[in-house]
Amino acid sequence: YFLSTVGVQASFLPQTEPSEKVETRRTLDDFDTKYVAHIMPWFELTSTITLSHWCNPSFGGSHYESVFGFYSSQDKRVIRKQLLLMQAAGIDGVWIDMQSINWLTAVQAIVGETVNLGMNFAIVIDNFGDPGVADDVADNLKVWMEMPNYYRVFGRPILPYYEHQSKWGTSLMPGWRTKDGHQPYVIGTYWVHKDELPALGYDSLFFWTSADLEWLKTYYENDDIPLKVGSVYRGWREAYLHQHHAGPYMGYLEDTLAMVKDYRPYFAQIVTWNDYTEGTMIEPSWIRDYETGNCGDPSQSFWQSKTKSCEQLAKDDDAADEVYSAGGTMPGCVAGNGEVRCSGSEELACSEVVDCRKPTGQLWGPPPEGCPETGENKTAFGDLAAIAEAILGLPFENSTAQFQAILDGWEPDIEEESGKAAAGAQICIGALLLSVAAATLLAL
Repeated sequence: YFLSTVGVQASFLPQTEPSEKVETRRTLDDFDTKYVAHIMPWFELTSTITLSHWCNPSFGGSHYESVFGFYSSQDKRVIRKQLLLMQAAGIDGVWIDMQSINWLTAVQAIVGETVNLGMNFAIVIDNFGDPGVADDVADNLKVWMEMPNYYRVFGRPILPYYEHQSKWGTSLMPGWRTKDGHQPYVIGTYWVHKDELPALGYDSLFFWTSADLEWLKTYYENDDIPLKVGSVYRGWREAYLHQHHAGPYMGYLEDTLAMVKDYRPYFAQIVTWNDYTEGTMIEPSWIRDYETGNCGDPSQSFWQSKTKSCEQLAKDDDAADEVYSAGGTMPGCVAGNGEVRCSGSEELACSEVVDCRKPTGQLWGPPPEGCPETGENKTAFGDLAAIAEAILGLPFENSTAQFQAILDGWEPDIEEESGKAAAGAQICIGALLLSVAAATLLAL
């Protein structure tokens, strides 16, 4: 009923085999930019929700809430809907964050669903908690990199690195080769190496996020970065209790999507799918209703000052070197292109900044207090709909209808484990499960 009622084309249906977009050639000639969503597999549902990543104050709160509510990153039903939403928006695959060997079960659940739905993937080494995580999960990476839907360039599997140099110093590069003898194609973090280009020991660098679009432009135009990994992001609104990287900036989605069209990077990383603490999530979500919310209250975060502006806080911040900007800090809330990106900036207290692109506490509804009264309802699907329009040319009404149908339980008719690609992937997954089990035993 879904296809007929919303009038979409059959091209929306995902393919059972990975597309030809997975790069295996030795050269990069003509190509279509591959949009990939950076997904965090760190969410869990424990016996007490306050101990999970959703609400633990050590990780931070959030101004936002997912349409899925509190979910586990191991829940295949949620993962399937997440990937279907991505596909409906034209996203080619996922880059899965890997900070710990303890995340293997969740990561494998995501990998398994990419196979079932014909999507592509790569693993992003994130050394926040463990400087040697790339070696800790080396056996697993070797298996994943043999899968037909793992991203490769120049015949080599990619291995992006999200680096925390201020914490660990120089990143530890993988000291191993893949099963076919290749070294991984290592893509480092641009903001870490911006002053040392070309970055020694790295094949390329990816951009993360910044309020400074001129800095993003500088990245795209830098000839010392051979393979561009552009960035698509809505902005930043972190709610850490103890950390503070940057003040809130929002409304950057259309500009960063337009820059991808202009510069045509090989990959365009959507930053991020579901980092709720930093407020970068593209996953359909709404602003939390703090009167009914029972955890993750961001009111105590660094940027929620009732007396200082975001810019004043940034100037006082002793962690300013961590701000994602070429020239230091930026004003917290920036307006542009005749649109209100967010409300509250300049000399107003930083706690007055509100996100005017989302409704509060519901799927559709008005933006929060403090936003201009336009009479226009916002939707939790808004960001993803903007991406669908940019990639596929889908009208807002069509994409939001697709997203709603997926939330309501619609699924394509797919025969899992069909085709040579899926069969080969299942063999790899079988080997990986043995590897995961062995790693789990070693960790006990």
